[in-house]
Amino acid sequence: MPPIRQSRDQTGFTPLEVLVVLIIIGIISVTVIGRSHIGQTDLLAQTEVIKSHIRYAQSLSMNSSRIWGIRCGAAGQSYWLFVDGDPDDVNNQRKLPGEETIIVDLAQFKLTLTAATLSFDDRGRPCDDDLGTQPIEDDLLLTLLAGGGANTTIRVTRNTGFIP
Repeated sequence: MPPIRQSRDQTGFTPLEVLVVLIIIGIISVTVIGRSHIGQTDLLAQTEVIKSHIRYAQSLSMNSSRIWGIRCGAAGQSYWLFVDGDPDDVNNQRKLPGEETIIVDLAQFKLTLTAATLSFDDRGRPCDDDLGTQPIEDDLLLTLLAGGGANTTIRVTRNTGFIP
């Protein structure tokens, strides 16, 4: 009598096949999710740097008899520290701490900042002119935009210059 052959039902996947597919899906997910947060990380980090630079300009104004401020260029791709009026005059521009050049280039991070001139009077009050004579009437909102559409807002509080 011939041996009885047991037929195997060939439907379904083996545990090894399921495991391989799950590993591949996991690798793809980590890669996609990891890359999507790179722009957000740069945005948040640069937001804190800009806040620090604004606070630095305010501190300089309060501790000297000079008007200090931050100017963001019309294109929003760069900003710089200035002293004693005319922020576009190269002789008035100063290097910010931690930066390699006088002009901070936001384009390298694919970021843009609201074009604005912000100076501080001797009491640290934020002003919207280069000479520190016209205190801002409302809180100043500066928007930092990332290439992917994400953004953060920096609020400079009127009268005090507080930046939360």
